[in-house]
Amino acid sequence: MRTTAATHVTAILSGPQPVDGDSHLRTALSGLGVTVITADGPAATARAVASSSHSGKIALVDPRLAAHPHALRLALLDPRWEAAHAPGVLVVTGAARERLAAELRAIPDLTAHRVDGTSPAARLTAPKPLLADEFADLLRAQGIAVHETVLPTELVARLVAEPLSARKDVYAEIAAVDDEAIRLRRAVKGDDGLFTTYCVSPWTRYLARWAARRGWTPNLVTTLSLLVAVAGAAAAATGTRAGYICTAVALYFSFALDCTDGQLARYSLQFSRIGSWLDATFDRAKEYAVYAGLALGAARGGGHDHGVWLLAAAAMVLQTLRHHIDFAYHESLRGQPAAAKPVTAADAPRRSPGYWARKVVVLPIGERWALIAILTALTTPRVVFSVLLIWGVLAAAYTTAGRVRRSLAGNGSRTEEAVDALEAMCDLPLAIKVAAREPLAAKLGWLTPPTIQFIAYVVMLGLIVNDALLGAATFTMLAAVIYHHYDVVYRIRADAGQPPHWLSVALGGNLGRSVLLAALAVTIGSAQTLSLIVWLLAAYLAVLAVGESVRFWTRPAAPVLPD
Repeated sequence: MRTTAATHVTAILSGPQPVDGDSHLRTALSGLGVTVITADGPAATARAVASSSHSGKIALVDPRLAAHPHALRLALLDPRWEAAHAPGVLVVTGAARERLAAELRAIPDLTAHRVDGTSPAARLTAPKPLLADEFADLLRAQGIAVHETVLPTELVARLVAEPLSARKDVYAEIAAVDDEAIRLRRAVKGDDGLFTTYCVSPWTRYLARWAARRGWTPNLVTTLSLLVAVAGAAAAATGTRAGYICTAVALYFSFALDCTDGQLARYSLQFSRIGSWLDATFDRAKEYAVYAGLALGAARGGGHDHGVWLLAAAAMVLQTLRHHIDFAYHESLRGQPAAAKPVTAADAPRRSPGYWARKVVVLPIGERWALIAILTALTTPRVVFSVLLIWGVLAAAYTTAGRVRRSLAGNGSRTEEAVDALEAMCDLPLAIKVAAREPLAAKLGWLTPPTIQFIAYVVMLGLIVNDALLGAATFTMLAAVIYHHYDVVYRIRADAGQPPHWLSVALGGNLGRSVLLAALAVTIGSAQTLSLIVWLLAAYLAVLAVGESVRFWTRPAAPVLPD
């Protein structure tokens, strides 16, 4: 989730004043580019909320807060949440901001009639402390989703009013910890593979910081990663050893940039609605472009290209099915207690050799790209695809067997929303999807969508067998269909529902496309004519699927795709 511009934040200091004032906090907030306002009483705070830019965010901040600058950054500047709370901080925008303003206006305010001293009248007219923590609880009680920002344990974020010696001790504690080093470490995910952890992230985190200091956006880095991969695919298409070596180098740096964009987003808190979709979509486009480049290179190499397009398409299908098995399994658990979220490198415990061995066996993206790069530089495209297929099948068998075992051992219950998600992944006509709902609710019902897709993909792969003329056309058509299937999954993960009905009808669904292709293969005897028809069909599918997807994800009201 990447963004190109940060949302401005106005911090309203409202609450009990610490014994040494709020100068330390005010300085730290100003250093983050936050506008700081002091408000005394609910009426003044409501006016401050109303006068601030409606396109920005409002933060209620307790003046007693003593915190590291990066703790304040995490609490105030993360743009992903409509309402977020951390110790002493409540940040709101949109509907949550309007709700907060309404609550402030409803609080009786006798500040204008304040009486000095310690008399009962003075106590009655004294301004009521407006505590961020209390307002966070109030918004939650009214049904507003308030995200709880979990700050790194190494960082200080504490409310300290008095005595003065206690605040000085906290300031010394803050000064003793290098929060910039913590910020840099936490920019790196802690659940990456072996290759990414030891061969990429140790230096890309510094590249991410360099990019952040020069105003680069994660989306820019994502685009650069795509361009480098496409250049590598073009080098592979030359069919020369020098071209293959250039491809290997390009793959490494493309993947390094792919890691950098996420690290930059986490380092600089640049998250947006379009960024994660762009990152996920470009990941698929890069890998499949390289497959196409290698297949073209094999054809240019001369004499040994028979069946390479089939191998390239099979590798693309296998990786897609692995992803969709993973998606289907996790969607089958929708509505059930969530597993722990991925940790960052700063939180990750020390890993055992067995942990890394299991990571390598399942061939995550880092290991897969490293494998492709090494084999491309040293061998032939046929060897690259053959190894990918063999290792991919073993990895798929390993992960799927574990999930089957866990599913059989579970209670097998499925929520309606889980069945809806699995039904959408099947990409079948409405009447058939309705009839298929009961099998989807079974313990192993999550295997139904990838099984249907496997059958549909095999029908398309059948066009390539023993026919090099149809290879590139069928590969392109497969890529368009696979793009649509990923788009369906991304919408489900973002809780955005299914693609519009007209698109499902226009694309034909798995059943419609399979019947059409089988009929074409049987009735058309000329390979050249069939190739032309497949190219036209591929273009039709690509224009519809990609066009509708881009329209959906780039509109202002697009949902957020989870990482």
